[in-house]
Parts: sequence; C-alpha cells; structure tokens
Amino acid sequence: MTILNKSIFKILQILIYLFPLSFIFGNLAINIFILLISSLGILYYNKSLLFWSNKKILFLTLSFFFILIISTYNQVVFENYYKDSIKSLLFLRYLFLLLVIKTMVAKNDIKISYFFFVCLVISLGISIDIVIQFIFNKNLIGLYPIEFDRGYGQNLKYFTGIFGKELIAGGFIQMFSILGIFSIFLLSKPEKKIIKYLIFFLLVVLFLFSISLTGNRMPLIMFMFFLIISALIIRVDNKKSYFLATSLVVFLVVTLISLKSDLFIKRWINFYTGIPNPNIIINEFKKEYPELKKYENSGKQFHNLEEFKDVKTYKNYPFYTGHLSIYLTSLDLFADKPILGRGIKSFRNNCTQKIHLPNRTCENHPHNFTLEILNDMGTIGFFSLFMLVVYLLIVNYKEYKLGGRKITKISNWVYLTTILALFIQLVPFKSSGSFFSTYNAAYTFLIIGFLIGLDELRYIKQKDKDNS
Repeated sequence: MTILNKSIFKILQILIYLFPLSFIFGNLAINIFILLISSLGILYYNKSLLFWSNKKILFLTLSFFFILIISTYNQVVFENYYKDSIKSLLFLRYLFLLLVIKTMVAKNDIKISYFFFVCLVISLGISIDIVIQFIFNKNLIGLYPIEFDRGYGQNLKYFTGIFGKELIAGGFIQMFSILGIFSIFLLSKPEKKIIKYLIFFLLVVLFLFSISLTGNRMPLIMFMFFLIISALIIRVDNKKSYFLATSLVVFLVVTLISLKSDLFIKRWINFYTGIPNPNIIINEFKKEYPELKKYENSGKQFHNLEEFKDVKTYKNYPFYTGHLSIYLTSLDLFADKPILGRGIKSFRNNCTQKIHLPNRTCENHPHNFTLEILNDMGTIGFFSLFMLVVYLLIVNYKEYKLGGRKITKISNWVYLTTILALFIQLVPFKSSGSFFSTYNAAYTFLIIGFLIGLDELRYIKQKDKDNS
C-alpha cells in the first residue's frame, strides 16, 4: 500500500468516525462529509465498491434509487416541468455513502465500536449541555432556552442547548444515543459487569431527562419504545432481567415526574389530543365532494369558500397539531397517483390541489415517512424500501441470535445497535421530519450501509469457510 493510499484510508476512517459531529452543524456540514467520504471511498476502493455478494440486497437497493428518479422524471415528461427534479439525482449521494460504508464494514476496514463510542460521547455531551442550560438558564456557550406562549397561562421553555433556535435537540439525542449507548459494553472490560450495567442505567436516565427538557415529545416516546424493544429482544449472558428492570424503573420514574408537573401534563394532553384518530381519517378520506370540484387547483382554501359556512354538510375538525389535515391531504395526493407517486418532495408542490376540501392543508412534507414515500414514489417505491429494510432486519437478527456461533465474529452489541437504530428510525406510525431531508436521509442510509456491510461480511466469511 502506497503512502498516498494509506493517507486516504486513514482520512476516510476519521471522517466516518467523526460523521456524527456534522449533524450538529447542519446540512452543509453533513453534505461536505458525505462528499468527502464518497470521493475518498471511490479513490481508495475503485471497483470494489460495486461488489455485492447478496444480489437480493443489490436489487432492492438499486431499485429504490432507480424508482425515485423514474417517479420524479415521470413528472417532467407528463407535466412538462418539475422544479425539484434535479434533487432526485442529487439524492444519489446517499447511495455512494451507503456503498462506502458497506464496503468498509465488509472488508473489516472500520472499527464499528469506535463509531458507536463517538455517537455516545456526542449525545452525552449534548445531553449534559442541555441539563446545564436547565439548571443555570444558559448552556456552556451562553445560549438561553427558547420560550413560546402555548396558551397555558405561562410560557413553555424548550432547552435546545447548542442547537439554539432549532427544536431538534431531542431528536438528535434520541438518534445518536441509540447508536452509542451499547458501546459501553464494547469498550469496557468484561469482568466489570455490574459497573457497566450501572453506567447503562445512569445513561438511560440522563438521556430521557435531557430529551424531556428539549420539549420534543416524539423523540421521548421513541427512546422509551427503544428501551422496551431492546429489553424484549436482548440476548446477553442471560441478563435480560437487568434490561427489563431498567426499562421498568425508568418508565415509572418518568411517569411519576410527569404526574408531578402540571405544565408537563398539559403539554402531553395537548399532544394526545392532537393524535389523528384513524377512524376520522378513514371516514373523511372516503368522503367525496363533487360540488367542490370547481375549486380544484384554484389555490383557494376551504375556510375561505362560501360552502364553509354550511356546517351541517361539512364537518370541520379542530386543527390541534395539524397532523390530521396533513395526513388527509397526503392520502388524497397518493390516491391520485398510487403506483409511482409524484416525484421527490412532491407534497409541497401539489398540496394546493387539495386545500379546497375540508380538513386539508399545505406543508413542506407529510410529517410521516411512510406517507411521504408513498406520495413521492408510490407503492412500488415504498415496497422496494420496505422489503430492503425488512430483509436486512431479518437476516441480521438471525446472525444476532447465533451469539458466539456467528461466523463474522462481530460483537452482538453491534448487531443489536444497528437493528434497533434502523427499526426505531423507520417506525411507520410516528410523526417525523422529511425522509428525503439531508438530516434523516444521511442517518438512515448510514445505518443501512452498516447492516448491508454486516451481511456482506457474513457472505464473505461463509465463502472462505466453504473454500477452506
């Protein structure tokens, strides 16, 4: 290996280990990291990036990106113009990121435990910074919490730490703490089991507390869901009881704290009230409004129409968090083009077609990964990703269950971490940001890259064993 190749390889490793840091500094930093990782990966591995042992995963992965481009440029052909069409091509940067991660894992060129430990350190640092902001009313760099008047008779404080005015701290901690929290079992000495479990418990408490301070309720729910799922599937020296007990104790502590805070209760009541009722969604989605057809594509909103005054004919539901009307609008758009969808980021470009109907609205995206993918790529695109994710979860979970009998000799904690991280990221019922955003896409395809790499490593090891 030449000095240049060695340098490229070392820089590539460092970039991947430090990749979680880019999520703190925003989309520009994330894209710079992706560009550097992809470029150096192509320089170092060349044709090796294109080698896939498992053709099923290759087909499903390429199908997803191919369908995204086809569904988008289908709008260009039949609608003559689509302003976001170039974004489907730029989205291929996540394919290159996935390829590099997959290849490095398959070749054992990256210590996954180091990456997870960086995730732990960063999420721990963000959490401590938020707790400091809670105690002293400003964080380590002098930023104050964000206050909003939510109509409860007092202002609500969101402790955002280093993220300032962006309300994403809870999501960040949830995502990267899940990747990092099990790294304490990878890096610490095996004989110090009690200390490891104690540290794990303290970390869980800290992450839950800091996420609750951020005011981001869905990340808090997802982190608690992560604890429950991990406690149910974990297989570590018959210590399942430790994790079950941890989840139960933490759940009880969080519940008791919540019941002691009137403000906290009001926030969760508002959250619960705003959860869309599936029956209402189904009933409203089935309704037809032929008399309102004349307003289609007019850009006029229903509450500005004369028909809005006829409360007997039209049921107008409270807006609350807005998810009911967003989901209905998304379902309407999907029903119009259910096979291929309308192309990347199509919701914001087409939602005005439906706002003449009751209980519809416009936003940048549907606030749900499943609905967004169905809107943008139709059922074909959705099932290509769904089948890829399910396949990866199943094959890697089977490896995880083998324990010490795994041919890859990769720690069970690595499998458990990546499986849970992807599962929690793509839970279909949660409200979320945009799947196609830089933040979510980079995180999602990073994890998928790890899981594909682990499966490739299994194929390679098995082939070597069969040939020996």
